Amino acid sequence: MQHQVLFLGSDESIYGSAREIHEKYGVKSTIIAAANPLTATRDSQIVNIKIINGINDDPKFIKEMLKLGEKVKEQQQPTILIGSGDKYAALIAKHKHELSTYFVIPYVDYDQMIQLNHKESFEKIAAKYNLAMPATRRLSKADVTGDLHSDWGYPVILKSDNSVEWMDLWFVGHKKIYFINSDEELNKVIKLAYTNGYTGTFTMQDMIPGDDSFERNLTAYIDQNHKVRVISMGHALIEDPGPQGRGNHMAIMPDYNETIYQQYVNFLEDLKITGFVNFDLKYDQRDDTYKVFEMNVRLGRSNFWASLNGVNWMSYLIADYDGTLTNEPVLFANKNQTEWQVWLAITPRLFKKYARANAASQQALQLIAAGKYGYTYKYEADWNYHRFLNYWRANRNFSKYFEKYFKA
Repeated sequence: MQHQVLFLGSDESIYGSAREIHEKYGVKSTIIAAANPLTATRDSQIVNIKIINGINDDPKFIKEMLKLGEKVKEQQQPTILIGSGDKYAALIAKHKHELSTYFVIPYVDYDQMIQLNHKESFEKIAAKYNLAMPATRRLSKADVTGDLHSDWGYPVILKSDNSVEWMDLWFVGHKKIYFINSDEELNKVIKLAYTNGYTGTFTMQDMIPGDDSFERNLTAYIDQNHKVRVISMGHALIEDPGPQGRGNHMAIMPDYNETIYQQYVNFLEDLKITGFVNFDLKYDQRDDTYKVFEMNVRLGRSNFWASLNGVNWMSYLIADYDGTLTNEPVLFANKNQTEWQVWLAITPRLFKKYARANAASQQALQLIAAGKYGYTYKYEADWNYHRFLNYWRANRNFSKYFEKYFKA
C-alpha cells in the first residue's frame, strides 16, 4: 500500500471505506470532520479523527485543505482524497486544481460533476445514451403560480435538483423527497420551498409503481485510464421511511443483470470519467425496463453492501494509483448467488417486521436465517463497549422511528 487515503466526513460511507482499508491492509485511516463525529465513526479504533470546525464550507475548506496539503507534502506520503456525500465531493472537485498539488483527486472536474449530478443536464445525457428514465418535468421559481398540475396523474415524485443547497436549508415541511398526491399539495410544496429561500429547480417525475423492492443501486469504479474495473448491482429491500431519510436504503441484497451492467459500462467509458459513481434505478413492470433517477459521482452512503459481497472499493482505488491493478476485464459482481449476503442498517427483527412480503424479501429472510448478513457498523476488529452502546441506542431509536413513520 503505497498510497494512503484521507477521508473528509464521518458518516457511514466513510466508516465503510475505512473498514475496507483496515480489512485489506490492516491500516488505520485518517478522517477530517467538521464537527463531532457521527455515530458511524464515533469511538472507532480503526480511524484517527481530526476535527476542524466548519471545514465543510468555503472559504475555510480550501484554506484548511491547503494547510493539510503542506503537511502531506512534508511527509512524502502520496495521499488520495475522498469525501462523503455531495457536498464534500463538490468542494473537492471545485478546488481540484489547487488540491492536485498535494493530493491524488479521483474525481471529475467540477463542471462535469455538476453536469452529471444535476438532474436536468443528466436527463439530456441519459437520453443521448438511451438510458431509460421516468417521465419528467422541471419546475422553477417561475412556477409559483398556484396552478401547477401533473400530466401523468398522481402520485408523483418531487426532488430538488441542487442537493447541496437543499441540504443546507431547513423549514417546517422540509423533506429529502416529496411524494405528491394532488395539485393542491404540489403547489403548496413549491411555494413553501421558494418562500424559505430555495433558489434551484425541482424535478417532478412520474412515480413508477411498486414498493422499495423494485429499486436497484448500481455502483462502479472507473480507473484513471477511464476503464470500468468493477460494477455491482444491489437490490434494495426497504428504505428509511422518515421525511429526511427517504431514499436511504436500510437493507440491500445483491443482484446480477448482465444487460444492465454492459449498458452502463459502455455509458461510463464513453464519458471518459474516473472515480466512483452510483445510480438509483427502479424496475418498471409496465414496460419491463430499469429506469434511472439520477447519477452521483461518488460512493453512496450504503456502499459497504457491495464490500460485504466481495467488492472492496478501496482496494480498487488504491491498487489503481499504486500501479498494481491488474489488467483484467471488468468484473460483473454478484454472479454466484451462493455467496450472496444481505446488508442491513436495521436489525433482522425490524427487517422481518417491516419488509413487504414479496419474493425478494423472502429470499433475503432465508439468507438472514442462514447467517448470511452483515452491517457496515458492526466490525469485529473494531468492537468495544462504547461501540456496542452506540449500536444498541441506534437500534432502539430505529424501532421507535419505524413505528412512527412507516406506512404499510
